[in-house]
Parts: sequence; structure tokens; C-alpha cells
Amino acid sequence: MLNGASSSGKSTLAVALRAALDEPFLHVSSDQFVAAGMLPNRREDGGPFDWWHQLRPRFFAGFHRCLPALATAGNDLIVEHIIEFRAWRHELAVLLAGLDVFLVGVHCAPDELDRRERARGDRRIGEGRGHVEVNGIHTFGSYDHDVDTSQGIGADLVDSILTAWRHQTPHTGVLTRATQGP
Repeated sequence: MLNGASSSGKSTLAVALRAALDEPFLHVSSDQFVAAGMLPNRREDGGPFDWWHQLRPRFFAGFHRCLPALATAGNDLIVEHIIEFRAWRHELAVLLAGLDVFLVGVHCAPDELDRRERARGDRRIGEGRGHVEVNGIHTFGSYDHDVDTSQGIGADLVDSILTAWRHQTPHTGVLTRATQGP
């Protein structure tokens, strides 16, 4: 599972990881759900189409529940996500308990996030910076492995993730440990 800010390179990293793996992995992200047209076009600040208080929380609760469904059906996953809240990290730990999860912190310099958002043209400038500086997405707990994508995503970075993943004892990742008692 890749956790990083918007425009930190999670999608590029997921594609590179899949290309380097000898086993088939599904690439799963909430952006794919959005791109598929799942969300209602109508979004308002109140009522049944209230995005922030009604639709968004249910959308992500559903997305989180899709992950164990896919994994317990026998699929290996590369999940890219922005774990925006401590409660989301806890929810994922509970939902994925019993599964072998390797959590990667995808870090990127805020100025580089801004540059990438400007280059993409489909993101609000400052969104990624906000994930790090306001939401504190990297402050909710440790990772099994950390990478910095500020300089791009090369073979060495991909290899560092795969090496760490292959050397970790299965079912001992930080999310697994979060649901176990002392």
C-alpha cells in the first residue's frame, strides 16, 4: 500500500512496481473509481448531495472495504491511497487484519508537489502540500518502508521497495501490528 500526497508519484510508482514484479498484482486506487464515473455529478454543500459530509465519507468507507474483498478473493494488490485521517489508518488496519500488508510512505518535497500539480493541470495547486502540511498524512504512524520521490522514480527507488518487501517476514507489517495487543 502506497500512502502519499496528491502528485507525489504514487500512480507512477505503482506502474513501475507492477512492471518489476514477477507475480500479477492488481493496481487499485480511489482515482480509478472516480475516473470510472462512479460519483454523482451533482455535489452540494448540504442535503443528500453534500460531498464533504455525506458522499465523501461513504465513498471512502466503501473504497476501504473493497480492498479486503479483492485481497481475500486471492488477488495481490498494489494500492495507492492518501490516508488523510488517523481514523482512516485505523480503519484500514482493522479491515486488512489477517492480510499481509506492506505500507510504503511516499514522500515528496512540497515545492515539487506544487510543480507537479501545475504541470498536470488537473489538480488544485497546493492540494498535495495540504495533505502533508495540514492533514499530516505522514504523522499517523510509521511505515514498513519510506521513499522520497522528489527526484523522480527510478529503478533504484523501485528496487528499494521490492527488496524491503521481500525481506520482511509476512504478516509483520506496521498495519498488522497496529491491530495486535501488546
